[in-house]
Amino acid sequence: MKEAPAAPLLKDGFDAATVRAIAEAVAAAHPGFAADRFTAHCLDGFAALSLMARVHRVAQALHAHLALPFGPAVAVLRQAMGEPGPSRRAPEGITVFRHAPYLQFVAEAGLGEPEAALDALEWMTRHFTGEFAIRPFLQHHLERTLARMQRWCAHPDARVRRLASEGARPLLPWGRRVAQLIAQPALTVPLIDALAGDPDEVVRRSAANHLNDLSRLDAALALEVARRWQARALPDGGRTLQRALRTLVKQGRPEALALLGYAVDAPFVLEEFELDRREVPIGGRLVLCFALRCAPGRGGRACVDYAIGYASGNGRPRRKVFKGTVRELPGGAVQRFAFARDFVVRSTRRLYSGAHRAEVLVNGRVLGALDFELTDGGA
Repeated sequence: MKEAPAAPLLKDGFDAATVRAIAEAVAAAHPGFAADRFTAHCLDGFAALSLMARVHRVAQALHAHLALPFGPAVAVLRQAMGEPGPSRRAPEGITVFRHAPYLQFVAEAGLGEPEAALDALEWMTRHFTGEFAIRPFLQHHLERTLARMQRWCAHPDARVRRLASEGARPLLPWGRRVAQLIAQPALTVPLIDALAGDPDEVVRRSAANHLNDLSRLDAALALEVARRWQARALPDGGRTLQRALRTLVKQGRPEALALLGYAVDAPFVLEEFELDRREVPIGGRLVLCFALRCAPGRGGRACVDYAIGYASGNGRPRRKVFKGTVRELPGGAVQRFAFARDFVVRSTRRLYSGAHRAEVLVNGRVLGALDFELTDGGA
């Protein structure tokens, strides 16, 4: 059997042709730009660089070869980028990363001129998200940057409004950590309070993800904010709160579950819990089957999840909760469930043979657990 061809690497979409296109665009905007020297600078050892390392290399080369004060340099880069398109447009895929070096240039060269730099990011984020480029300004000019982001919450362009939330997330994935945002999570609450009811779904989703970050730092604060949002009857508020409280739901926090309408006090009973096998080879799959019943007159909304307790290399088990389903369980009725979990080795998850455990959770409470063995045998 032929092996499937390997998927192209993300960085391959930001290649030498991308660098040459940037060189041409900047040279057209600034005829004195040494495009050939810039291109040679960028492409030295380029093949070995990761995507973000390529972005940084191009930004550094822009700084070295543009050789202009910050304000005039930004004017050249804006002309090279061209006017941003409408907020709603077809996705460009990896090619949109061609704009990333311009924002990285602002992040590296503009720290000494924060007002001009924030003006530049406000404009450039309409081409490519400024969520990473704004992090150094939050580190070095926190109050000034948060004040600007608060104004962005009322910006007519949804991409700028999204930056006000996404750029200030304390636990932004792949983003530089800003210690003060982690130490004082309440600092960014005014931003997401302003955006939770935004007319744009992408902005609302960012605000919800931001509140989920806060829940991992200060659960009480996140619950307080969530109660405010619930009282405001936000557009699509149920979905927004579901996303915002997902970590607290996985943790089984009854306050979060109750906010989302789950029957946290209903006496759900687990029945007929079984696993389709008690030995699972690495690469194989496990199926959990069970039924749930509730006393007559005592049913309600149930968040039905499951957890796997994995063996680990250091001897301490690690537990992960997986989303199952949400059901309305009428009192006196019995409903059946089946969840499948694969044990395929992935780059983000190492598996160890040995004792494992499967648990059924309803509204955050573990109703039953069964042990099984993960083995080295083939699937």
